[in-house]
Amino acid sequence: MKLKGSKLWLFAFLAVPVLYFIAQFIPYYHSGGVILPSLGSLFWFPENNEVSIYFISLFYHGFRVNDLVTALLGTQFLAILLIIMTLILKSSGLVALFTGCWGLFGLLAFLTTRSLTFSPVNVYGGIAGILMLVLFLAAVALSVIYLTAVYRNYRKNVSIVNAEQAEVEQTLADQA
Repeated sequence: MKLKGSKLWLFAFLAVPVLYFIAQFIPYYHSGGVILPSLGSLFWFPENNEVSIYFISLFYHGFRVNDLVTALLGTQFLAILLIIMTLILKSSGLVALFTGCWGLFGLLAFLTTRSLTFSPVNVYGGIAGILMLVLFLAAVALSVIYLTAVYRNYRKNVSIVNAEQAEVEQTLADQA
């Protein structure tokens, strides 16, 4: 079932995963003036970011870049699938459901990854990580709002059909 303004819903469902990819390229900043690379750069090119990995490992004993696989690679892969699904199915209940599931998976992945939870690294300037968490929350909220609107639209249609059916039954009873 589609709602009025489905183009706006389509843009909203596309905007969240696209903004997620953009947020991966926002660099972290350290209060000491050292610029930390973006999460995407840190994950995909760890050999170029040894200083940053050392800095993060000061706060997380035994930190390895592989610790970020579920939080980054899993959510990236699912975001790509979500974008493709949104472009194919447009704005539908299935897209809303998968957007909400992606948001919940992202929240779970980020909040269970030690190096991405709220810590001194994030306090110093983990703007990208916090922005990604906000985008995951937005995905869940967008899904809930859309599915609630679909449910309300459904209930309105059911009440109209019930009223028409009662009117027809009343007319038939009056004629008999």
